[in-house]
Amino acid sequence: MRKIVILIMAGLAILLFSCASPPEQPEQPEQPKKPVDTSVPLPEKEMEEAKSLKSRVDNNSLSEFASEDYQQAEKSFQEGEAAYGTDNAKAKAALDAAITSYRTVINKAFPLKVDRSKAEVDTIRTNAESIKAQVAMKREYAAAKAKYDEAVAAKEAGDFEQAISLFAEAKTLFQEVYEKTKEKKEAAEAEIKSSQDGIKDAEERAKAGDEEMQGGGQ
Repeated sequence: MRKIVILIMAGLAILLFSCASPPEQPEQPEQPKKPVDTSVPLPEKEMEEAKSLKSRVDNNSLSEFASEDYQQAEKSFQEGEAAYGTDNAKAKAALDAAITSYRTVINKAFPLKVDRSKAEVDTIRTNAESIKAQVAMKREYAAAKAKYDEAVAAKEAGDFEQAISLFAEAKTLFQEVYEKTKEKKEAAEAEIKSSQDGIKDAEERAKAGDEEMQGGGQ
């Protein structure tokens, strides 16, 4: 009997313990805000240079030619922006890293983009020459060729932005020369075919008349 009473009391104790509300947790004190770092001046020059290089890269669509370096530059630039004004030493270090990475993108990507621009113009120029555009539209072809030569000179001088712009102009000019020469060629071919068809028709008519005359004379 005594064992039963002990077991009942133990069960009640467990039940009461499980129903009891958990003790209140003490409130955590607010973390003090990180003080503004005033020992290092704002890296204004670095921020301005990083923004300028970033704009140059983005405006010329260079990221695709050096994607890993561009991603690193963007990461560093964002870190620099986030720390700017609160941790100027960190901001300066991040912006310096961004500047280095953006310059790497520019040095790698510009020559590659210029080469691609030139290759595009070379293709269209070859197409134009294959249908004798240099003969059919001599003056227009010469203008396109002059622009192309300017672009090549800019490329060789290392003025990549100017070279890209000039290659784009040359591409447009060669494309116009090609399209107009093609139209002239197709019109001339249609005219020749029409003339040939007319001659053939006249010959057939003459032949039919001869046969009719020969048939009537019999």
